[in-house]
Amino acid sequence: MSARNFTKVSPAVWRSRRFIGLAEEAKVGFLYLLTNAHVTSAGVYELPPGYACADLGWPAAAYECVLVELFNAELIDRDGDVILIERWFRHNPPTNDDHAIGTRRRLQAIESERLRDKAVAAFDEVNAGRIEREVQKAAERAAKAAGRVNSIAETIGDTSRLMGTRLMRGGR
Repeated sequence: MSARNFTKVSPAVWRSRRFIGLAEEAKVGFLYLLTNAHVTSAGVYELPPGYACADLGWPAAAYECVLVELFNAELIDRDGDVILIERWFRHNPPTNDDHAIGTRRRLQAIESERLRDKAVAAFDEVNAGRIEREVQKAAERAAKAAGRVNSIAETIGDTSRLMGTRLMRGGR
C-alpha cells in the first residue's frame, strides 16, 4: 500500500471530453482510481477488486462495468488486477532525481510486462524533458554566477552605426 498522504488530481479532469462523457458512476470510479490508497508515484498499481468494491460500496459487477467504461474511454489500461492510469505522467511528472529514482523502482516492480513497458516508456519521455530543463537551468545559474557580462556588440547589436565608429572598433 502507498505511504502517500495526498495525490495530485489535475483540475483539467473537469474539462476532459473523455471524463465528461462518462456516466456518473464511472466518474466516481475514475476519481477513486486516481486517489485510492494503492496509487503510487508510477500511476500503475495492483488493486484487488475486493478492496475497490469495499471502498466504493459497489458489487463486483458494477465495479467491473466501470472499469470497462474507463478502459473504453482510454482513461485507464488494465491487465487483471493491475491498473494503469493513462497520461499519468503528464499530470504527475517526477519533480526531482530522488522522485524519479523512486518512481523507476516502482515501475520495475510492476508484474504486468505489457503495462510495465507502457508506463516506463511514458515515464522515460517525461523524465528526459525534466532532465533537459534541469540541465538548462543549471547552465543559466552557472552563467549568472560567473558574472558573465554581455559584450557591447551583444548589448547594442552588431548592425548599429555606433559599432562602426573608430572608438567601438578599439581605436582612439
